[in-house]
Amino acid sequence: MTRLLRIPPRGRSGGWLVALGVALVLAIQPTWPDRTAIGVAGLIGLTLLAATRWKLRWLPVAVLVICAISLRLAMFGTHASDVSDVTRAALGYATGGWNPYGFGYWESRPPGAPFPYGPIDLLWYAPFAFDPTVLELIVSVGITLMLAVRAANGRPVGLAIFAVAPPLVLAAVDGSNDTSAGLFILGALVLAGRRPKLAAGILALAVAFKPYAIAWLPPLVAFAGVPTLLAFVGASIVAWAPVIWPWGIESYLKSLSMAQATHLRASYWSLGAILDSFAPDAVARALETVRYFVAGVVAIYGSVRIRTLDRVIVVGTLVFLIAQFGGYFGSYVYLAAIAPILCWRVDDWVRHALPEVLHAYEASVAPHMRLPHAEAPSPAAFAGAPPPASIADVGRSDLPRPVRRLQGTP
Repeated sequence: MTRLLRIPPRGRSGGWLVALGVALVLAIQPTWPDRTAIGVAGLIGLTLLAATRWKLRWLPVAVLVICAISLRLAMFGTHASDVSDVTRAALGYATGGWNPYGFGYWESRPPGAPFPYGPIDLLWYAPFAFDPTVLELIVSVGITLMLAVRAANGRPVGLAIFAVAPPLVLAAVDGSNDTSAGLFILGALVLAGRRPKLAAGILALAVAFKPYAIAWLPPLVAFAGVPTLLAFVGASIVAWAPVIWPWGIESYLKSLSMAQATHLRASYWSLGAILDSFAPDAVARALETVRYFVAGVVAIYGSVRIRTLDRVIVVGTLVFLIAQFGGYFGSYVYLAAIAPILCWRVDDWVRHALPEVLHAYEASVAPHMRLPHAEAPSPAAFAGAPPPASIADVGRSDLPRPVRRLQGTP
């Protein structure tokens, strides 16, 4: 406790200047309630000023965690998505011994949308059947705390983005399930470097939670080999067992088909939403089919000669973005699925790609710090000493000459 309360050393928190600057820009939003918006922006701004004077470590971490929780609690209850409502109803059918697939739900908005998610979704939310959004909030805070530990150890930008980015805050409380999907994907890709088979098993659970996680399977197999594919298939058989029997695969496929039809009701957050404003409606709707073909081509081409885990992340993310935003219908909540893994790695990517930002991370004002004044000697120290010589008493040849150095020499 004494160490935490100790005044930090003078200097400049280079990495935190970058991270808090990003956080401040993201935090200034008209979406938040007034008192929360002012409090969060003010707290981040004050911490940013402190980072220009002291070398901080845990204080900005605590500030961003507090801001992240405050924003999510302030926005809790704004259910813009009907996913949690449909999930609650599907849980009622499943626990009652009925098949939750193959039909539309009156709980959806508008009524008639199916439950298109895998059986792991039902298992995951079963303890929170009263309101699945509560679990999404807990997961979002948990990811924030994991990123907070990394931020305290020199990777602060990922925490700054995840803590206050509006789409990520809203996705945690609006009734969607993409934050939990992001946690599964994060777990799989973090483990892929050392335990690729275990990572494949977790990715299989992610696909059985929300099928779009399959975007990372081709690059992961290309990175870790065929044993990873076998592990994925084995875990998938276990995860999809209720769909295979007794509910039946055909009922789940029917739910997928019905969900695809609901995407054609209106364009939203997608390439189709752009084309819909000036191209024929049929052209924009055709993207719903074209996007999967393009995503497949990118997955195959991008997975050739993968040698690093970062490329697995990048290729999978690119395939995901094409599949989810390249059609007629998308949603900002899909960003919550890729945000955890991107925020996990963004600091290292920024340092590698932008040397000037790396310099900012390592910047310090130590060379420019004002040195403490030395104590003045007492008058007794000069007793009996001769008076100092003036410049007039010193020959020109005795004066020290300034040394000129050529540019570029040390």
